[in-house]
Amino acid sequence: MWTILLVEDEVFVREAIREILDWERHGFCVVGEAGNGNEAFAAIVELKPDVVIADIVMPGMDGIELLKETRKAGIRSRFIMLTAMSHFDYARDAIQYGAFNYLLKLSLDDDILLESLARIKEELLAELKGAGEALFPFYHRIWADIREQGAAAQADSSGQASAIEKFRHLNLDIVAILSGDVPAHADQAGIGMERYLLVQSFYDAGQTTFFCWSFRGHTASDSRIRAKRHVESADGGSLARLSQDWLQVLQRLNYDWYGSESDLTIAEKSVATPIEELEAELIRCFEERNESKCGLAAKQIWECMKASSFTHVEVKKRATYLLHMLTMLAGQKTGDWTELYSAVSHESLLEHVQQAIRELIRQKREEQVSYTDHPEVNRVIQYMLEHYRESIKVADLASLVAINVDYLSTVFGKKTGLTPIAYLRNIRMEQAKRLLLHSKLSVEEIASQTGFSDDAYFIKVFKRHVGKTPSSFRRENNM
Repeated sequence: MWTILLVEDEVFVREAIREILDWERHGFCVVGEAGNGNEAFAAIVELKPDVVIADIVMPGMDGIELLKETRKAGIRSRFIMLTAMSHFDYARDAIQYGAFNYLLKLSLDDDILLESLARIKEELLAELKGAGEALFPFYHRIWADIREQGAAAQADSSGQASAIEKFRHLNLDIVAILSGDVPAHADQAGIGMERYLLVQSFYDAGQTTFFCWSFRGHTASDSRIRAKRHVESADGGSLARLSQDWLQVLQRLNYDWYGSESDLTIAEKSVATPIEELEAELIRCFEERNESKCGLAAKQIWECMKASSFTHVEVKKRATYLLHMLTMLAGQKTGDWTELYSAVSHESLLEHVQQAIRELIRQKREEQVSYTDHPEVNRVIQYMLEHYRESIKVADLASLVAINVDYLSTVFGKKTGLTPIAYLRNIRMEQAKRLLLHSKLSVEEIASQTGFSDDAYFIKVFKRHVGKTPSSFRRENNM
């Protein structure tokens, strides 16, 4: 509720003003009273009321001086000044120094007072909405932390600091809905706008979050919204708890994301998670261009994320990473995977990823690359590209195309400028570089993935070929 301080040296007048209205019914609360200007100023500094109803003529510090000192202190309380018939000069000065209105004591009634209070309430709400805009950079930083993007905290501007202070004393309900590729409206989340002072919406990663502000102690939460699909809420929070409450809402959306009624909570994910092994298996199947095995490996990754209760944001980040990695391994320009974030269920995102993998494999199969003008050499190159992870000897390549080993080495050198072994080594090094840049596999795993049984020998060959060790290459070219 908007707060009011009553300042009047005559006790019976102060009591009459206090009893003239049912303050709470009109959205106000009398938080204090004072009998003179000095007491009033101390109360204003402590309470920072939204409205001060003060007599102009008082012993000691009068109403005009009280208004001046309040403004000097940087406090923006609205002043309604009370005056008698003979004090219009004082009233004029009050208006000059920023009083909202002045009212005659003798003609004061509830209608006259309510008219001024209604106008003040409109101003206060408009000011609150304006201040609310300054909170959006704050929301973005909290969201970046939740998404683990590592956004650096920025110094608050004076406007943002002022807004944070203003909202710190309000009650916050957070409501989130899986809205797909477009932001949701408040009514889709079951939010009654009339129940709150201010409702702000924030859209990202296929989720619309609503910040619903009300007065502390007068929560406007409606528990019925929990029955709506894709909607979850955290009620009765505050700006200080924004990060925890927002994450809690994100976790509760797991029930709808996974389509499961089981007890889904965010689990602690250790370094030894099997997802890394499953990703390596997916890479192996992709290099073999085996659609069915790729589909199965992707499904196992999805099951692992569900078992670990990944939030929908974490799942979408993992999906984006996987498709980016496979696209790079396919030697193609990475695509725009932002549409993945519009998914509203675990299964639908898996289907999207499996379809994208099938399309990448299809494109690779349909590529008609003419490596040289010699068909046998081209066949050998194609075999190398498909089997570079295996142990390959020149004799095996010669048998593949049914020609003499020496002749193959000679014609291969003429057509490519390299020996078959050197050409194979280049393929392996290029694949190793891609894995170092676009996967989380260890150096030992990458050595195995690229046809080296001895990781020490792999590091030696890589350093001779690239000029730096695999670890240095990954660190200096971190993407």
